Parts: sequence; C-alpha cells; structure tokens
Amino acid sequence: MTPHISGSSLSAQARYAAGTREILESWLDGTPIREEYLIVEGGAPAGAGAHSYSTRSR
Repeated sequence: MTPHISGSSLSAQARYAAGTREILESWLDGTPIREEYLIVEGGAPAGAGAHSYSTRSR
C-alpha cells in the first residue's frame, strides 16, 4: 500500500514544467509538437489517447 499524496512530487512537477516548455518552444519555433502531447488536432481527438475516444454520434 502507498500513502495518499496531496499534489505531485517534485520530480513530477519538474517533468510537467519540462513538457510545457517543450510544447511552447515547438509552437514558437513552428515545429511539430510531439504526438504524445497532443489532445486535439484539427477538431478531432489526437495523440496517444485518440484511440480511446469515438468521434461518431450515439
């Protein structure tokens, strides 16, 4: 069992910050953002989790 941790560890926060910086630098440089960072592209689900969502109406 592991204890509940309110918030993120310092190492996790450092990873979030590095990823955010990479995304902003890519956007500012006009280079593609890594697929695993994408959530939506062109109005449709994108990135590593895109296969988890359905785009058809129910």
